[in-house]
Amino acid sequence: MIKVSIIIVNYNTLEITNNCIKSIKKNTQHVDYEIILVDNGSTDGSVDFFSDVENIVFIKSPQNLGFGRANNLGFESAQGEFLFLLNSDTLLLENSIKKMIDFFEQKESQLNIGSLGCVLIDQDGSFNGDGSAIPSCKTEIENYKQNLPVFKFFVKKDKPARTFINEGYYKIGYVIGADLMMRKSLFTDLGGFDPIFFMYYEESDLQLRMKQKGYESYIYSETKIVHLEDASGKQIKKYSNKKRTIAHTSKNLFLKKNDTQNFKRYKLWDKLFVFLSKFSTNYTLQEKKEFESEIRKTY
Repeated sequence: MIKVSIIIVNYNTLEITNNCIKSIKKNTQHVDYEIILVDNGSTDGSVDFFSDVENIVFIKSPQNLGFGRANNLGFESAQGEFLFLLNSDTLLLENSIKKMIDFFEQKESQLNIGSLGCVLIDQDGSFNGDGSAIPSCKTEIENYKQNLPVFKFFVKKDKPARTFINEGYYKIGYVIGADLMMRKSLFTDLGGFDPIFFMYYEESDLQLRMKQKGYESYIYSETKIVHLEDASGKQIKKYSNKKRTIAHTSKNLFLKKNDTQNFKRYKLWDKLFVFLSKFSTNYTLQEKKEFESEIRKTY
C-alpha cells in the first residue's frame, strides 16, 4: 500500500524539476511512495522529457492551471494515505519524508496535527522559510501603515507567527505550500484548494478551513529541505507586473472570502495603496493601469 503521494507541479522548469525528482529517489527510503508530476502547460520540452521518466505518474494539463488547481488535479490520481505537496524548486538532502511521516503519526492525536511542514533552507544552509500567520484585514492594514511615515510609529506589532512548543517542532499559522504534508482523507474532506486562487494564498485558505475543523499546523524542525526560492515562479518574474497583480488579486480574494466583516475597512486602505502605487518608477504607465484595473475587480 502506498503511504504517501508526492505531488509536484512543473511549469517550464524541466531541469529544476528533474533534479527535485532525483533527490526524492536518492534520499527517500523505508516508506512506500509515488511521485505524481503535473505539467502545467509547459513549452520547454518538459512534456516529452517527463513522459519517458520511469516510476512517476505523469499528468499533462493543456494549460497553466495555477498552483492550487494543478495540485487538485494531481490529487485526483493520488493513492497514498498521505499527500506531500512539494515545489519543483526543492531538493531533499536526507530521508525527510519518512521523518515527517513518523513524526506526524506519533504526535497526530496529541497535537491535532492537520498539516505539517519542515524548515526550508537556501543552498548555503541559511533559513529560507516555513510559513507564516494566517492573513487578516487587520494585519494587512497594519502592513500598509508601516509603509506610510505618518502612521509608522503607531503600528501595533503582530503576534508571532510561530509558537515554539518543544524542541524539534513548533506550531505555526500555516505551512507554506512548498512542502505541505496532510492526510489525503482530510484534504478530501476540505475539498482541496479553492480554485478561485490562481497562485498565492491558496495554502492559507486551505489551512484556515482546516483550523476551523479543529486541526493545527506544525513545523517539524528536525529535518530540512532546500528551497531554491521561487525558481518555479521565475517564468513570470520577467513580467513582474503580472506577478504582483496575481499576488495582490489573491490577497484580496482571500480577505474578501475569509474576513468579510472587516473587508470594507481594508478596501479603503487598499485603494489608497493602489493609488500611491501610481507614483512608483518600477512600472510603466500601461502596467500601472493594468494593475489598477485588475485589482478593482476584486472589490
